[in-house]
This record gives sequence, structure tokens and C-alpha cells, in this order.
Amino acid sequence: MRDFPRKHDLILRYAKTKQWTFNPDAVRVPYDSDYKATVFRSEGSRAPGKTYTRHPDGKVVEDWWRDMPRPYTNRKKGDDATKRRKAKQRRKTQYRYGGATEKPLALYKRMIEASSNPGDVVLDPFCGCATTPVAAELLDRQWVGIDIWDGAHEAVLTRFADELLVSPGEDRNVMFTFGEVTYLTGPPTRTDEGETAAPFLQVTERYAEPSGPKMTRAEMVEHLLAQNGCVCQGCDRRFDDVRYLQLDHNRPRSDGGWNHITNRVLLCGPCNQLKSNIYTLSGLRRQNHKLGYMARTGGKP
Repeated sequence: MRDFPRKHDLILRYAKTKQWTFNPDAVRVPYDSDYKATVFRSEGSRAPGKTYTRHPDGKVVEDWWRDMPRPYTNRKKGDDATKRRKAKQRRKTQYRYGGATEKPLALYKRMIEASSNPGDVVLDPFCGCATTPVAAELLDRQWVGIDIWDGAHEAVLTRFADELLVSPGEDRNVMFTFGEVTYLTGPPTRTDEGETAAPFLQVTERYAEPSGPKMTRAEMVEHLLAQNGCVCQGCDRRFDDVRYLQLDHNRPRSDGGWNHITNRVLLCGPCNQLKSNIYTLSGLRRQNHKLGYMARTGGKP
């Protein structure tokens, strides 16, 4: 088994190659009380005559996790006394450092157990209140935490002391598993001679917009109407009402296109939807030709 059973695609997992770590036995949970063995009898089934019974250690958890504590949220003004009392009771059994976006420790432990092995390195580039380092240390993983917050270093030491992962005295940088915590405030030294980390990924380059007065959306629409009339520039259909046309970009913003009038077009609703942030205007017209949607080629009404 190489992943959680996919039902909703709520968990997104990425790997650089086709080889990755997934530990199904580390993320098993009890079966539902109404679970029944699955029997395949017909010859046309994927496993004729085979019976699937309960695994002694439970099932691999699906891609939605109902057994986790809810993500912590700050109390909002107006919460009643009952909610505050229940929240206080939960905090007695669930450690909380107090971060605004803090997540339960159990959630991070499951992700780390499923996707790494003891001794592996776990990286959290937004480690905040140190939940990931704590979970990694508890599971005998090495870890790297990065955060722009000045208090992140103190948060790591405080969390580790609370979990008895460091000595409670002044010498709090002594850890029990992999040695000392190294704390850096500057960028690490590069060892790749400055090469691009993922050259196969397309990096969008942003260009400065042409100089000149900035036009409002209404002014752009008026300018394009004066140039081309009330015509969709994606399928060449003419309309009697300008409300059927929408202002869009020739080169998509996601691909570096600018907001200048030289990069603006008027499209009908279907063309705008087809174009999305994928095609340029020329690419959209080629697609319309391919699908038979161009008005001048006997396209579909």
C-alpha cells in the first residue's frame, strides 16, 4: 500500500520521484462497528473466491480523519460560559502553546509517522510554535524548523522542556536523541554552487508594465469597443449588448501578463471560461477552431 485510501483527495502528498515512504501499519485505526468482510464470488470480480477480513491491527485510516482533536482556535468575543468551560477542560488534556494557527500534536505525529522512518529528516519551513519539531523528536526523527517569528526559538525550547525532551534547567539545548539544537539567524551556506533546485519547473518571470497613464476598467472597455466593436475576440461573435462581453487578459496574469490596455481583450462568457488562466488569446482561438466554435467557420450557435 502506497498511500491513504483516497475518497476525497483532502490530503495532498508530493514526491520528487516515484519512490516515497508510506507506512500503513503506523496509521491503522479501529474498524467501524458495522464493518463486514468483503467476499468476491463471481469470476468477473477482481479477486474471485477471495474474502477480505479484518486486519488484526485495524484498517489504514482514510483521507479524512475523524479521530483527531479539532484545530485550535482563539476564543472569539461573545462565546458563552459553557463553551469557555469546555475549552478549558480540553486544554487540560491537549497541550496548547497558544499560536493563532496551532494544530494538534496528534495530527502532526500521524503525518510524520506515515511519511517517514526513524532517523529521517523532517522539514517545516513555517514551524511557528514548534509542533512539528516536537512531533518529529517524539518519533525519533531529525528535524529542521524555519520561521520568521523572533519567538520561534524560545517556543521550541519551551515546548521541548514541557515534553521532557530537553533538560529543564539552564542547559536546555541538550536533547535526548540527536544532540544539540543548532540555532541560526542567517541563511544557511549553499552547497549546490547556486544551481536551480528544480530546473524542470517553469518559473514565471514578471515584467514591468509599459509606461503611460493607467486606464480604469471602464476606460479599457470603451477603448476596446472603439477598436473592435461589440465582438468577442475569442470566437468572433458579434453581440448587440456589451453586457455579454467580459474584460480579460491576453497573456494570463498567472503567466506574467500585465494589466495594461495592450494586454486586454473582450471575451464572451463561454470564451472567458474556456480560456481561464491557461490560454493566451491566440491559444484560445486555436482551441475554438479545433472545437468548431468560431463564428466565421460555421461554428456551433
